[in-house]
Amino acid sequence: MLGHRPGPRLAVSLESAALLPGLGIGESVDLSRLAERVVEGGAEGVVIHLTSDHGLIEDADLERVAAVCRAHQSAFNLRITTAQDHVERARRLKADRVYLGREARVAQWTGTSLLLKSHIGHIQKVQRALKDTEIALFVTLDPTLEAAEQALKYGLFAIELDMTHLSACLHSGDIDRAFDALSQVLSLGRYLNRHGVEVHLGGGLRPADLPVLARARGFRQINIGRRFLPEALCDGLSPAVNRLHQHMVQAGTGPDALVERRRRVRAQVDALGETRLRPLLRAFCDTEVSRLEDPQLYAAERLLTLPPADLDHLVFDAALPASFAGIALLKHLRASWLANRSATPVRRAG
Repeated sequence: MLGHRPGPRLAVSLESAALLPGLGIGESVDLSRLAERVVEGGAEGVVIHLTSDHGLIEDADLERVAAVCRAHQSAFNLRITTAQDHVERARRLKADRVYLGREARVAQWTGTSLLLKSHIGHIQKVQRALKDTEIALFVTLDPTLEAAEQALKYGLFAIELDMTHLSACLHSGDIDRAFDALSQVLSLGRYLNRHGVEVHLGGGLRPADLPVLARARGFRQINIGRRFLPEALCDGLSPAVNRLHQHMVQAGTGPDALVERRRRVRAQVDALGETRLRPLLRAFCDTEVSRLEDPQLYAAERLLTLPPADLDHLVFDAALPASFAGIALLKHLRASWLANRSATPVRRAG
């Protein structure tokens, strides 16, 4: 009998806190106090970004945060570049994990992933520098099959996938893009897991994204910061982290279990008014819903929140792009509709 698969850990980045507006010259945020709130809220780790501007976060800040993490038996993680001084600071501070990528730009929502073909020499240099330590090295990559295959080729078995693009897709109104991006990330997670790679997710994630990704159970840790911290500081950091942690723990269980989500899809269909879609949707529920898993179930849930007229347009009128046509709900509805049309007797003139 298989044991229970643990859900992913939660780590919170405090990078944004070091950039809070309204600070005067010589003033700073006590990151160690924020770290205490984060771990009290249930996060299993804290992430601090090392930037080229060392004035934002000084060594004394890092040492205090590291002490808090160790006192609470939480992971002290650093996000670094290949710069030699970053690597030396990680060694000196005895970080538990480092995430190796490009430096994030404060004023831009850009990814931090590395291109392996261009950076493998620098990555291997960092590997050698950390070889005699207990620091786990994770390389941040784009969530593409090419990047995954290159990681395996170079023997990288601990990676972080940059979720900047996925988060943008999930929060767009374009269900096609969201389905396509989520399909790619879930597929990559399964592929990398089969090859023994420990996969973490980070970069641009929002609180609403975490339960969607935590359901997969194939990702060992999810890192969140910029999209979460500003609002969390207003609401109270410990309670906000605790809510986020609980949502992750409960992902895929209880009301969020597959059977309950499928039941809600059927209830959404039953609640529809009298439209020409209703019999097709009921047939879909009778034959297909019991087999749906993410990303297909996620896409069905999103589609059924659309106004009936918009869903009607997608089924009966739109020329669907290839990826949209791969969504099981639309594929089934269009196939049923076309089958009914072809079965209708054609009246001959005269």
